[in-house]
Amino acid sequence: MVPQTLGAVAAFLGLVAPGIVFELLRERRRAGLKESVFREASRVALGSLVFTLTSTLLLTGLHASSRGKLFVDVEQWVVTGSAYAAAHVHLVALSVVAELVLACALAVVADLLLAKRGHEVSSVQQQTAWHQVFRRDRPPGTVPWVHAHLVDGTSFFGFLRSHTASGGPDEREIVLEGAELTYVGPPLGEGDVFEERVIGERWEQVVIPSAQIKYVRVQYRDVKTGTRVDSRRRRDVPQEAS
Repeated sequence: MVPQTLGAVAAFLGLVAPGIVFELLRERRRAGLKESVFREASRVALGSLVFTLTSTLLLTGLHASSRGKLFVDVEQWVVTGSAYAAAHVHLVALSVVAELVLACALAVVADLLLAKRGHEVSSVQQQTAWHQVFRRDRPPGTVPWVHAHLVDGTSFFGFLRSHTASGGPDEREIVLEGAELTYVGPPLGEGDVFEERVIGERWEQVVIPSAQIKYVRVQYRDVKTGTRVDSRRRRDVPQEAS
């Protein structure tokens, strides 16, 4: 059903707002997934329903404790409808705003609790490998140094500028940059003899489609010193004796 009046539109947006807030917060910590509009809308609607009902119950409890002075009487509003709303316009407006703010606050708290418990781990979340390597495993104060080996045998070395976090494998791209940006391949793309050339002094960045990449190797370098830094995950894993 499509809202037909301005009030209905405002009510609809208020109902879905908590779910949208929760999804936006969650997307900051994970790669976006390519999914159907129905599935995405269903997840937002379910989240909004949970946060809205929870906030309504909390406000109902506050209403009872305040003896009806702070918020609307939901039971009376449902029974009498517009008559109750007309007689308590300011109280209704205050209650609607309070419910929306509380529902969005609950969405923020839920996101923080899930993040604190380490809910988003690679074995549970459908993350891309690029998101895991370039964002989650990267130590603080470092930048990924990437070797992208292409299907034609050529290679590029450079610091990670950006990458596509979502979409299908053939839709992603990786961008490398830096004064040490290096190309390894045949001169001018011809011949069989490869050479290594530093192209960073002339070229700012290089954009590489994932469809052209055979594999990617990554290490992390300190932003200030340029030295290699192991991720905490690597440091926590005992190294086998050589």
